[in-house]
Amino acid sequence: MRYFIKIALWAAVAVAFVGCFKDENQGTAMRIAVYSQNVDSDPIMKATDLEAYAFWIEKNDNWEVATWEDALARRITNKDNTSISRSTPDEIGLFDPEAEYQVRLELWSLYTFAVVVDKANRIYAYRKYETPMNLPEVLTQLHMYAWRKSGTANGWNVVNPFPDEAREPLVPTEEPSEESQN
Repeated sequence: MRYFIKIALWAAVAVAFVGCFKDENQGTAMRIAVYSQNVDSDPIMKATDLEAYAFWIEKNDNWEVATWEDALARRITNKDNTSISRSTPDEIGLFDPEAEYQVRLELWSLYTFAVVVDKANRIYAYRKYETPMNLPEVLTQLHMYAWRKSGTANGWNVVNPFPDEAREPLVPTEEPSEESQN
């Protein structure tokens, strides 16, 4: 019996030791379903004119997209030292307007700064993201409503660079016909 306990103990140690050497894969496909609304009377729809990009960053880096022009130019600025900026993204997202999750970013860095620009509604969002290990795909949603002021939602900083601008509905409203009034 004593030998059986020793063998069982050594087997448990061996199994635990082997588990320490499992493969860990860095890299995740972030798939984002982006919904938009230009004015509050528009229906909430999938965004149709998007651009997305990402930068690999360090854990303690603190970045932002400072202006609408920067969002379009793919430029980020270091919040701790505004003289430092970057304008060559490490990843440009793929956009498929027909897909349920229209944007796809391949994230290969442990820390990523991701940006999504809704050109039709002139609004953008950004976030710092810690890429998970051994998770091949992450599905997420992003709601960007141009009639709202800037704020945060689901980890994203949503920026409305034109909060006081009068906006027209992107979806035409139907006027009641004369037949329906009778």
